[in-house]
Parts: sequence; structure tokens; C-alpha cells
Amino acid sequence: MASLVWFRRDLRTTDHPALLAAAAGEGHVHAVVVFTPETWREHGVGANQLTLLCRRAQSLRVELNELGIPLHAVHADTFAATPSALLALAEEIGADRLHHGFEHEVDERERDEAVRLAFENAGKRVHAHHTQTLLPPDAVQTGTGGPYKVFTPYKRSVLKQLTAEGDLVAGLRPEQQAKPCEAIGSIPDAIEGAGTTVELGAFDLGEKEALAGLDAFLAERGAQYEAQRNFPAVAGTSALGVAFALGTLSPRTAYVHALRRLTSHPNEAKGLDTWISELVWRDFYRHVLFHFPRVCMNRPFDLSTEAVEWRNNEDEFQAWCEGRTGYPLVDAAQRCLVATGWMHNRLRMVTAQFLTKHLLVDWRWGERFFAQHLVDYDFASNNGGWQWSSSTGTDAAPYFRVFNPISQSEKFDSDGTFIRKWVPELAELRGKDLHDPSRIAPLLRSDLDYPELIVEQKFGRQRAIDAFKTARASL
Repeated sequence: MASLVWFRRDLRTTDHPALLAAAAGEGHVHAVVVFTPETWREHGVGANQLTLLCRRAQSLRVELNELGIPLHAVHADTFAATPSALLALAEEIGADRLHHGFEHEVDERERDEAVRLAFENAGKRVHAHHTQTLLPPDAVQTGTGGPYKVFTPYKRSVLKQLTAEGDLVAGLRPEQQAKPCEAIGSIPDAIEGAGTTVELGAFDLGEKEALAGLDAFLAERGAQYEAQRNFPAVAGTSALGVAFALGTLSPRTAYVHALRRLTSHPNEAKGLDTWISELVWRDFYRHVLFHFPRVCMNRPFDLSTEAVEWRNNEDEFQAWCEGRTGYPLVDAAQRCLVATGWMHNRLRMVTAQFLTKHLLVDWRWGERFFAQHLVDYDFASNNGGWQWSSSTGTDAAPYFRVFNPISQSEKFDSDGTFIRKWVPELAELRGKDLHDPSRIAPLLRSDLDYPELIVEQKFGRQRAIDAFKTARASL
């Protein structure tokens, strides 16, 4: 008999527990990817990431082929159609075992349970493994035995457990086998009806490129990560978001490499510790959605915020989407996202807070917009980030904490390099005028072809605070 490994958002051959477990068993190893475009569209996943997913699957087929493992492609349209489609493939290739990684979202867990039942009813075994996280989402608990709701103690527990594991092993890859058959099914270049005009080449990383990018970041920029990570015009981040989102790079591999660098270069601790914290944040948001599945169902973690009366002005939302708010840093961030499929993390917070606080637009509108455009879209991180920014999530920014987009601009793009790139109509402005063109006399401002402020900063901030206070008072 044979075993079948189902790849999802863990599209790699290295440090893949499900693949390694299958290779350690008897018989040939086969692999499969399942395309469910209808469900993906229902979930709001955009064309940019779906195209990268197709490209990554094509590359994975080549990488697995070198190991003698055929990567089959199954087209099932929906999650509901997945169990029967997978079972049919297993019957065709003679597989009696299915290995796959855990996915933590509600719909994905229901799909996986349906697959398990279908396989077990057919006399086949199913084995699930943790492939997307540093630790399983239920691996650490509070002192009272419940899930964590605050990041800092969660981080302490995670790092303590990782340390207790001793020498973590990363980089394992299965041995080459005799190829049992040719791969079944075609892997498309893109999902039908989900075309993109964004140039995606820079984000299309294979395993070797992702690992090389990780090591280059740790060696060249890791020490300065804490100091440089908030400046969008500086290449201060790892730029590995897509590799993590599609699973080209294992988070445990990233952690092990960072720990090795930290051990050999203790003087770089400030930057490296901060980057490791970002890896733990990624796990934390999965921990939250696993234990509080309502966040997968368009509900806030903080149920008291369900009473907030969002304004949801569609014209203002569209202006935010298109980068026409009159706030240069917000507009530059939005235009960059639409044009490239990527946005700097500091700007994700700034523009999310502007939408949800200054414009008082429901965070779910912004969450969907990011999902449609981000090349590194990841439901847990995207949802967690939006709920943090909008003060609806766990360990979120207090509702009265509202970023001033002008102050953020002056602090993190002080010389205007990022703004000038994406809002060229302001390229000739200098100093405070660049960060706040509303300061310029009306007659001069009319020559800029740049919109007036969509809302005055202090007014928008106070309106949001009042809305949250009213919601709390109504409980």
C-alpha cells in the first residue's frame, strides 16, 4: 500500500512533519494539492495570493519529483466536495493512509473532519500533524488551564516550552524513493476568473530562495530589526511574509535559524529577540482562533464591541481603498498595496486604525479588502491585526488609543521618501507640508491635485472614542 500527503498552506519538502511521517512508513509516498476555488472566493482570498499559490504548487511538484514523489492535483471546487475527491484519488493510487497538517480555522477543521470520516469509513487511516506553527495551538495554557488572551505571558510560555525541548531539529527532508507513477492532474498557472495585473515575481520564492532570504536577513539586517522595522522606506523587515503564508518556509526552521544566530552573535539580541517575538505573534493569533472560533465567523473577540455603531460610509471607504483620504501616509500605503500586493506592517496598523477609528468603518470591511490584495494574506494574522487595530480583539489597542496619521508620517517617513514614491503629486512639498498638505493656503493647495482631508484628525478621533464609550455604556 501507499501513503498520501495532503499539502495545504505548508508547500515545502523540508521540515514538513506530515511528509516525514509518511516517508518513515511503508510503501510509496504520494502527495496531493486540492484546488477549491469556489470556497476560496467565498472566503475572500484574492487573485494575487491565489496566483502565487498556483505557482508555488507548480514549483513544489518539481521539488517533490526530485524525491520521486508525484504531486497529484485534485480539483474539487468547494470544501464540501473535497472528501469524496480525495478518497477517489486514494483509491486510484492504492493509498491506505492520509497525512496532512492541521489547519485551525473553523471551516477548514470541519472539512478535515469530513475527510477523516470518509477515509475511516473506507478502512483508511488519517494522521494529522502540526506543520504551520512553532507549537500546537493548545500546547500552552494559563495557570488556570485555559487559553491565553494576552500576548506577553503567552510568549513567555511558548519560549519556555521551546527551550525545554532542547536541540530543535529543523531542515529534515525525506529520502529519495523510486517514483511510483506520474503525477495525476494539471496545476493551473492561475485560478480561473482570478486574474491579476500585479507583478508577483519578487514574491514567488521557492524553498531554497526562502531559506537563503531568511539567512541573509538574519546576518545582514537582523541586528537592526528593532531599530528599522517601522520605517516603510527602509528594507528593515525579512520580506518573508509570502513564504510563511504559503508554508514555503517552516516557522520552526525560522526560529531555529534565528536562535542559532542569536547564540553566535549575542550582541544582536535586541533585534533578533524582537523578530522572534513576531514569529510568536503569528502563533498567538492561531492560538486565539483555535480557542475562540467566533473570530472565524465575522465576530469580534471582544463581544462588547458588537454594540459599536459603525458609520460605514461607502464613499469614504472607497476613498480609503483608493488612497484619496487627504492624509499622505495613509494614501501612500493604500496605493502601494493595490499596486504591489504588499504593505509594510507599520502601515497596516496606521491605515487600519484610520479606517476603523477616524472614519468609523467596520473593521471587517478593511479585513476583506486586505484579503483581496495581500500577497502574504494569512487569515489568522490578518484578522488578528485588524481586531488589534480596531480595539475589538484580544490584547488589542485600547479604544482610546488612536494613531495620529500625521504624527506617524512625521515619525516613520520623516524625509517623505515613501510618500513621494506613492503620492507623486506631493513630490515637491517639503517638511510639515508634505505630511499635512491641509496646512497649505487654499489657493496654493488647489494646484496640487490632491484631496482635502476626508475628516479632521481630532474630530475623527473623538468621534471614535465616543462611539466605543456609548457601546460600553449600553451593555
